[in-house]
Amino acid sequence: MNFWISFWTVFFFASLTVFAVAAVVVSVGGFFNIRSLFKTLTRRSDERQDV
Repeated sequence: MNFWISFWTVFFFASLTVFAVAAVVVSVGGFFNIRSLFKTLTRRSDERQDV
């Protein structure tokens, strides 16, 4: 019985760690993607105003 308690405890914390890392990676990637999107929109808007 003690083995299963230890196993599921380790599995839970490993899963929690993987989720936390994935959340940070997705958040950082999304931030840079949105920043790139706004730069592109600003550049296109400036090009249209020049015409």
